[in-house]
Amino acid sequence: MNFQSQIKKIQQNKALVEQLMQSPDGQKLLSMLTKDGGTQLKNATDAAAQGNTADMVRMIAELMKSDEGSQIIHNLNQQIK
Repeated sequence: MNFQSQIKKIQQNKALVEQLMQSPDGQKLLSMLTKDGGTQLKNATDAAAQGNTADMVRMIAELMKSDEGSQIIHNLNQQIK
Protein backbone atom coordinates (compact mmCIF):
# COMPACT_ATOMS: atom_id res chain seq x y z
CA MET A 1 0.00 0.00 0.00
CA ASN A 2 1.51 3.35 -1.00
CA PHE A 3 1.65 6.41 1.23
CA GLN A 4 -1.31 8.15 -0.44
CA SER A 5 -3.47 5.05 0.05
CA GLN A 6 -2.44 4.82 3.69
CA ILE A 7 -3.36 8.46 4.28
CA LYS A 8 -6.78 7.93 2.67
CA LYS A 9 -7.38 4.83 4.79
CA ILE A 10 -6.42 6.73 7.93
CA GLN A 11 -8.60 9.73 7.00
CA GLN A 12 -11.59 7.44 6.51
CA ASN A 13 -11.18 5.53 9.76
CA LYS A 14 -11.13 7.69 12.89
CA ALA A 15 -11.08 4.62 15.14
CA LEU A 16 -7.86 3.49 13.45
CA VAL A 17 -6.31 6.92 14.04
CA GLU A 18 -7.27 6.82 17.71
CA GLN A 19 -5.92 3.28 18.07
CA LEU A 20 -2.63 4.15 16.40
CA MET A 21 -2.12 7.37 18.33
CA GLN A 22 -2.90 5.75 21.69
CA SER A 23 -0.42 2.94 21.08
CA PRO A 24 3.09 3.23 22.55
CA ASP A 25 4.53 3.65 19.05
CA GLY A 26 1.95 6.31 18.23
CA GLN A 27 2.85 8.22 21.38
CA LYS A 28 6.56 8.02 20.53
CA LEU A 29 5.85 9.20 16.99
CA LEU A 30 3.77 12.11 18.22
CA SER A 31 6.53 13.09 20.63
CA MET A 32 9.10 13.02 17.83
CA LEU A 33 6.86 15.04 15.50
CA THR A 34 6.07 17.75 18.04
CA LYS A 35 9.55 18.61 19.25
CA ASP A 36 9.02 22.12 17.87
CA GLY A 37 5.76 22.54 19.76
CA GLY A 38 3.72 20.95 16.99
CA THR A 39 3.80 23.78 14.45
CA GLN A 40 5.33 21.73 11.63
CA LEU A 41 3.00 18.82 12.32
CA LYS A 42 -0.08 21.05 12.28
CA ASN A 43 0.99 22.67 9.02
CA ALA A 44 1.74 19.29 7.44
CA THR A 45 -1.54 17.73 8.53
CA ASP A 46 -3.50 20.79 7.35
CA ALA A 47 -1.82 20.54 3.95
CA ALA A 48 -2.39 16.75 3.81
CA ALA A 49 -6.09 17.29 4.51
CA GLN A 50 -6.15 19.47 1.39
CA GLY A 51 -4.41 16.75 -0.64
CA ASN A 52 -0.84 18.05 -0.42
CA THR A 53 1.17 15.41 1.41
CA ALA A 54 4.64 16.74 0.54
CA ASP A 55 5.32 18.18 4.01
CA MET A 56 4.09 15.02 5.72
CA VAL A 57 6.26 12.86 3.47
CA ARG A 58 9.25 15.09 4.27
CA MET A 59 8.64 14.80 8.02
CA ILE A 60 8.31 11.01 7.83
CA ALA A 61 11.46 10.80 5.69
CA GLU A 62 13.36 12.76 8.35
CA LEU A 63 12.13 10.38 11.05
CA MET A 64 13.13 7.38 8.97
CA LYS A 65 16.76 8.52 9.09
CA SER A 66 17.02 7.39 12.71
CA ASP A 67 16.82 3.77 13.81
CA GLU A 68 14.12 4.56 16.37
CA GLY A 69 12.02 6.58 13.93
CA SER A 70 12.35 3.93 11.27
CA GLN A 71 11.23 1.20 13.65
CA ILE A 72 8.25 3.23 14.87
CA ILE A 73 7.11 3.96 11.31
CA HIS A 74 7.51 0.30 10.40
CA ASN A 75 5.46 -0.83 13.42
CA LEU A 76 2.66 1.64 12.70
CA ASN A 77 2.68 0.76 9.02
CA GLN A 78 2.09 -2.89 9.94
CA GLN A 79 -0.98 -1.87 11.94
CA ILE A 80 -2.47 0.08 9.01
CA LYS A 81 -2.36 -2.82 6.54
